[in-house]
Amino acid sequence: MGNLPTDVGPYETGRQAADTCSGAYIAARTDLGTLAQFNRDRLTGACEAAGVELGAYDRRILDWLSGWEPEVVAVVVGLIARAGAR
Repeated sequence: MGNLPTDVGPYETGRQAADTCSGAYIAARTDLGTLAQFNRDRLTGACEAAGVELGAYDRRILDWLSGWEPEVVAVVVGLIARAGAR
């Protein structure tokens, strides 16, 4: 859960979401697989923090989402985190 951004939105621009992902892009300079792992960790961490129980299919979808750009994942993570905070 240490991978969760401190700013979980709401985001008004893609730049705001991208600002939460600089660590992923720095790490990816040496290993492109790092982006997917960064995203996967953020998504599962957000679900855990929000108390969301995950099934096998849920995890498959999170794996699929992990292939998107980190700023896209930041928005989904922000939605989960904000919903879990209610």
